[in-house]
Amino acid sequence: MIAMSDLVRVSVRQVIRQRGLGVIFSIALGITAFITLSVLGQEIRYNIGQDMVLMGGVNVVRVVMEDDQYPGQPQREFYPETIAALRAIPKVGMVSTNIMGGATFTQRVGERSIAINFIGIDEFFVPTQSAEILAGRTLTAEDVRQRSRVCLLGRQAAQNLYGSEKAAVGKRLFLGNDIVEVVGVMGGVMLGSWGEGGFLPYTTMVDRNWGGGMANRLFVRAIGWEDVAGIVQQIPDVVKEHQAAPYLVIQTQAEQLDRIKGTFIWVEALLWMGIIAALLLGGFGIWYGTFASVRARTREVGLKKAMGGSDVDIMAQFLTEALCKSVAGGLVGIGVGTAVVYIGASMLGSTIPLGQLMLSSLGSIIFSGFIGVAGGIFPAVQASRMDVVSALRFE
Repeated sequence: MIAMSDLVRVSVRQVIRQRGLGVIFSIALGITAFITLSVLGQEIRYNIGQDMVLMGGVNVVRVVMEDDQYPGQPQREFYPETIAALRAIPKVGMVSTNIMGGATFTQRVGERSIAINFIGIDEFFVPTQSAEILAGRTLTAEDVRQRSRVCLLGRQAAQNLYGSEKAAVGKRLFLGNDIVEVVGVMGGVMLGSWGEGGFLPYTTMVDRNWGGGMANRLFVRAIGWEDVAGIVQQIPDVVKEHQAAPYLVIQTQAEQLDRIKGTFIWVEALLWMGIIAALLLGGFGIWYGTFASVRARTREVGLKKAMGGSDVDIMAQFLTEALCKSVAGGLVGIGVGTAVVYIGASMLGSTIPLGQLMLSSLGSIIFSGFIGVAGGIFPAVQASRMDVVSALRFE
């Protein structure tokens, strides 16, 4: 029986001589896509999910106490322990406390009177709504805790009152009997009409009984859009474990969320179909290439058999050639895929899960070997079963 080292050396030489670069490239392309999708798929989904938030707020769930719509019912607010329990739900990124009712105050600007509606927020409101501080600073936990007389303005409100965002910072507004300082201006797609209003620490509004004086609305932001459904199911039980909430209402961007889910399903399906198609193309290339090699070397097979070569030796040689092609494609794909993962992780600003990368690479080599065996086994068996006389007479 032929030695393994000689078998591999002869097979590699044959692969180089045959120049099966198309087959190797096809397998390498499929393996590269597989490794990239396996390792960075979750991170890519998360980043796209954040972009979806900017376009429609599909990650943000509104949780509201609607007791005011039922006459005779006591008005309820969310307790601190309830909010803490909601933050502890898996896949919840953050929870922002809010006073749903607003308080409107008129500001004099030259000869104009501009009505500004203020809502109460906490330090988590800006990141929850993917808002951006355009000038000054945001509200801090200290502002909320100390019930500070400070506020933020929306971009449009700042422009209406002072002409620009920067000019608004440091100005003082008269809100009833109080004077509050504008410490920052924010903007963002998700703010909508809130961009024409102002934002006070909700504790400041509670002290003055503005907007109802109760923290009766929460914004719960999920880490990813795919986490929203599970979080929505858990919220009612978590709230009712800590307080009475007979008229709790949960609001989501259901229509946009369903559309995004459908889009992601199709995109992922197309990606996996592309990977499978590339690998199948490589497998068929190995099958066809091995058949062509068997036909072209029919006399060689007959000669080897005449010189004492066994059926096993013949089959092993052609099968090893097929394996060399597929494993070469797998190794190239692993190299390129690893480079793509490192570049992608750098662009996304994330760490590389080395364990997952190693498992994907190992799985790629095993699968590449399987493709080589599957594509080469039948032609190799056919070669091993050739009749010596017929093979030697083949032209």
